[in-house]
Amino acid sequence: MPRVFGCPFAACPRLWSRWFFQLCLGIGVSEVADMDKRKENSQREWVARSIAEGVRERVPKGELCIADSLIQKALNCPEVGFQERRAFVAVMNLDIFTLSPIYPEQGKRLPASGETVWPALKEWTTETSLFTFALLDGAFEWGLRTMGFQEFLLLPRSSPLILKGFIRSVEELNGSLIRLLAESGIDGIILADDIAFSKGLMLQPSVLREYFFPSLSRQVALAERSGLPVFYHSDGRYWDVVEDVIEAGFAGLHCVDRASGMDISRLQAKVGNSLCLWGHLDAGDAEKAGDPVMRQELLHSAQQLARDKRFILGTNSGLFEGMDIEGLRALYRSLDAS
Repeated sequence: MPRVFGCPFAACPRLWSRWFFQLCLGIGVSEVADMDKRKENSQREWVARSIAEGVRERVPKGELCIADSLIQKALNCPEVGFQERRAFVAVMNLDIFTLSPIYPEQGKRLPASGETVWPALKEWTTETSLFTFALLDGAFEWGLRTMGFQEFLLLPRSSPLILKGFIRSVEELNGSLIRLLAESGIDGIILADDIAFSKGLMLQPSVLREYFFPSLSRQVALAERSGLPVFYHSDGRYWDVVEDVIEAGFAGLHCVDRASGMDISRLQAKVGNSLCLWGHLDAGDAEKAGDPVMRQELLHSAQQLARDKRFILGTNSGLFEGMDIEGLRALYRSLDAS
């Protein structure tokens, strides 16, 4: 049986229907790689321009993460590697890929930089035309994961010296990884710190300014010296520190969750072109996009948000099994065709 990207051609599920078969017909892995190489410079450059200056060409599209289980189900593949991920990204019409690290012990302890694995880093940076981000966790995220919610959030009051030392350790880890990633050809960095609930910040803004943002600013400066734009990611309602994100030097901000009161039009009005905003869509929007009328409304909204603004369209959450990716893909294709 013929196989494309490691998956049985005849077994591709009906969800993906005719458009996936058209992609597969007559296109082998080497041909896709050749096509990528031919457009590599132009695609990376226009995404970089959109991030730095604002959208002048078509709207960039990207996701923070894509679950392997979703790719397995969509392509009916037993395993997911570089080729399968690249095939999925292609059929979703994405311009950006976010590479996540593999940490030892599932990230339950702070690792040494040499223990961190970046799957197919060389392939993503040299064999595709995609603008590729690398995802790094910040000290807030590492603290919640390794110490637990209550213990970590009490540290500013109970043990400020321990907190400062921990933040310094995360900064040193990320500094080593940023240098490695820059040397390997990565295009950008995302620093992820979920600092907020849906109603507001987990810690007072003054605490975040005293302990966390100075370290984040130094990490941004290190990446910028290598020409890498850095985005900040946080879920929740973070209005009180938007200006701190700008002052720290971040190029962009990922996750603008209106369910948490983060209205993207209001946020654009607040930040102007100081930040590139990435996100806007939620799981409900992905489902709505399956309806042609609702898809047209989402298309118009994205076009308005992107007009001469620094903007990337994507979901706030990334793509997970159970999401209506057919509707989302139709929206992304409509945006390219408009």
